[in-house]
Amino acid sequence: MKVLMISTNREKSPFAVAPIGAAKVVSALRSSGHEVDFLDLCFARSIRRTIKNAIQHFAPDIIGLSIRNLDNCAYVQPHAYFYADRVIVEIIRRYCRAPIVIGGSGVSVAPAELAAYLGVDYAIAGEGERSLPAFLSALEHQSGFDSIAGLWWRENDGWRSNPADFGVLPADLPVQAYEHIEFARYFSSGGFVAIQTKRGCPFECIYCSYPALEGHRLRFLPPGQCVDEMEKIVRDTGMSDFFFVDGVFNFPPAHAAAVCEEIIRRDLKIRWIAYCNPSGLDHELAELFKAAGCAGVELGVDAATEKMLANLKKGFTMADIERTYQALGRAGLPFAVFLLFGGPDENYNDWELTQQHLQGFGKANAVFASLGIRIYEHTSMYDIACGQGCVNPETPLLEPCFYLSPNLQHDDPVRRLDRLARGDPTWSTPTDWNSITVRLIQWFLARSRVIPCWQDIENYGKYMRRRAS
Repeated sequence: MKVLMISTNREKSPFAVAPIGAAKVVSALRSSGHEVDFLDLCFARSIRRTIKNAIQHFAPDIIGLSIRNLDNCAYVQPHAYFYADRVIVEIIRRYCRAPIVIGGSGVSVAPAELAAYLGVDYAIAGEGERSLPAFLSALEHQSGFDSIAGLWWRENDGWRSNPADFGVLPADLPVQAYEHIEFARYFSSGGFVAIQTKRGCPFECIYCSYPALEGHRLRFLPPGQCVDEMEKIVRDTGMSDFFFVDGVFNFPPAHAAAVCEEIIRRDLKIRWIAYCNPSGLDHELAELFKAAGCAGVELGVDAATEKMLANLKKGFTMADIERTYQALGRAGLPFAVFLLFGGPDENYNDWELTQQHLQGFGKANAVFASLGIRIYEHTSMYDIACGQGCVNPETPLLEPCFYLSPNLQHDDPVRRLDRLARGDPTWSTPTDWNSITVRLIQWFLARSRVIPCWQDIENYGKYMRRRAS
């Protein structure tokens, strides 16, 4: 079959993210014998003209839409992306009546709701490398859909679905079709080459949709195979700035260490950043990170009191956070800390304690303090929100819907968070991120390839506040 794959993501803040998931599916489709064209709309000047030209030149039998996010997950100034996705579907329908199937992380968290809103008949939740080729085979041979993992389809005015399958090993899947990604344009927008060393996440954070995307069980890409891929990208594209997009790169520590050791053994000259948490990130691992080309660590802490770590079910302790602060500081690695305020039973005193604790542990290069927890179905946060009457089983969750502790609702939490952040020049809040000045600074740093862009946020913050005064 002739398959037109379209990546719909056009979000460029804080930087544009290359569609590696869609590129992986493109490779899987080609390995299954399909003819595939790939369309990345991120930098398209005219979406209508770009889609029209692709359809008229390629004449697809079916169209796949890869949808990365439903919204920006921001309690302050929320913005939904799926309205733009429906416009894309409407444009497709002007020029083509081929079936449309949607997939990607945005689809996985609300497959039926999003498919119904977009007016399409098929959706794939979870991983698509095996499911989409199987679906196309069933469609082509007019066989049943009951064995296709993660498929949702309309039947008799309702929806039927099959559970997703998270048993496929990354080593058994083809390498992404990187030749379709305009890395130079992504790099000029501050982007990176995304790389994934494993799938799945064993942690049980109450708000996390990761189980719907990749499951809980860890499935590893062998370190040698991972670095083979990185080495090929450097050789073929000349790009050498990577982002490890694992849910938690450093866990388990032995696998992260093995990847770093393989990079060092090959003397691969790269820079990279990774999402990490304080589980097992000690001085030895931090030194190995640095030797392997790490330019910075983005640390998902979310909370810094024992009470809120427990309430969010983070799976690590205050002692772990302190050890990680010290390890990264001793290794001379820049690191940013991400906080998520507003969780169950949180109060303003918890905010003050969080800042005091982190300041006592050392100095991060940047602390990003966000507010409000995006509610997704099939998470513990959803159950808590239902129990407290914030939402109910009939509440539509396609639109951004957030939880905020009742203890914080007697005052203006946005103003209180801004005031707290002003007590530390490394802290910033959504009010800062949404300012024109910050967006201009982000643009300048992206164009200059300053990595990580938050490493000198204290001075940028001083500059921002001078401009604002």
